[in-house]
Amino acid sequence: MALQLCGSAGALELETCRITANEGRSEVEANCGRLDVPLDPNAVEGQSIALFVAVVDALVEEPAPDPFVVIAGGPGDASTRFFAQSEAAFARILRERNVLLVDQRGSGKSAPLHCDNLTGQVLGTGVGADADALVRLTLDCMQTLHHDPRFFTTSLAVQDLERVRAALGYERMNLYGISYGTRVAQHYLRRFPRHVRSVVLDGVLPPTVALGPQVTLDSQAALEALFTRCREDAPCHAAYPDLEAHFDAVRQRLRTAPVEVTFDDPRTGAPTTVPLDYTSLAGVVRLLLYSPLTASLLPPLLEGAYRGDYRRLAARAHAIAEATEELAVGLNYAVLCAEDEPFWGEVDMDAQARTYLGSMFVEVARGVCAGWPSGPVDEDFRRLVASDVPVLLLSGELDPITPPRYATLAAERLGNAKALVGAGQGHGMLMVGCAQRLMADFVESADFEALDLSCLERVRPFPLFASPMGPGP
Repeated sequence: MALQLCGSAGALELETCRITANEGRSEVEANCGRLDVPLDPNAVEGQSIALFVAVVDALVEEPAPDPFVVIAGGPGDASTRFFAQSEAAFARILRERNVLLVDQRGSGKSAPLHCDNLTGQVLGTGVGADADALVRLTLDCMQTLHHDPRFFTTSLAVQDLERVRAALGYERMNLYGISYGTRVAQHYLRRFPRHVRSVVLDGVLPPTVALGPQVTLDSQAALEALFTRCREDAPCHAAYPDLEAHFDAVRQRLRTAPVEVTFDDPRTGAPTTVPLDYTSLAGVVRLLLYSPLTASLLPPLLEGAYRGDYRRLAARAHAIAEATEELAVGLNYAVLCAEDEPFWGEVDMDAQARTYLGSMFVEVARGVCAGWPSGPVDEDFRRLVASDVPVLLLSGELDPITPPRYATLAAERLGNAKALVGAGQGHGMLMVGCAQRLMADFVESADFEALDLSCLERVRPFPLFASPMGPGP
């Protein structure tokens, strides 16, 4: 049955559907539709693209009038996929409010900018390619895209979200952004403040920060913090007394002589063979550091590789490559080359080279962006947002990409904001139960005085594994 909602931007017809993630293993019932928007807002008679929109109904018969908007990260992840994968984290909010999901232009089912020849590469999990080869592959992909990649920036994405709001007839909305999604949420707040009731920023990226070279330095700091924690944790240190030295040895070994590894795919049970080199090792370490739960796996993973058993490491690299297949790499570069790389300034390449990730990310980005067309960016895009709208900022103490200092910076001109830090947590607080409750209570009241913050005192990092079987006693 179709539901037609009308607003100032015209009608948007929604029909019952299912949004999915994990190759269909996770699914959520919703009402879905498409809204045509101009590819170039300055050429409204020109080419258009269709935005994929989904509304997940609240449990109550008469939900609150202001929906909760979930904005995914990446750039390149789809909000519908992200929500289907993490629906349980929003259960409290869904009791009273509809959830609005818009796949950002360039992602999901909204004119996606996919690069099939780059699966896994954008996150540093690809194998066997040097910087020059990755630049060539990326620019080759650009030639295959169905739409002009200039018109896929954050400045245009927030206009899309406003068109959807108007089409659905919502007066105000509550925004949740994670990682890059916090950049989108902040810019929407800047452009359309009267339509925002509250904002939750999770893993905060301030508009003044150009992501790039600092990522490798912060990830190196997170890895060193893990090594320190293992030395100070009696079971971990007893099991892995030379963990840092053994990691360095594995790095050098795989840099010199990549290997092919056969393992049983943990999902299918089928024998699977993958190549493994230094770049895949670095990519696995980087992504496992995002969460304290997955970071706890690193000690036995690295020790096993040091002893010549690469199966668990290869399985992780394979799983990460599969998980990133749906990431729209073209959108990632459309944002990077317009909003970040032009503002890096001079980069200390020696400092980059001293990190476990090395200098490849900077080299590839510079090479790609030299040939990638830059799209429109609003004049005030890189200024801190000034607003009195209630904004809750969530950070993990050990976040390797958007550390807590970024939330402090983003809050400087927010007159009604509160920044919270989860002890020992990583990138994004969404899966921390305490944060889920605080977020739901905040969205319900839009009042910080109504929050009971005592649960934060009980937040702890997941204990490190002292063996492949689990943490020590």
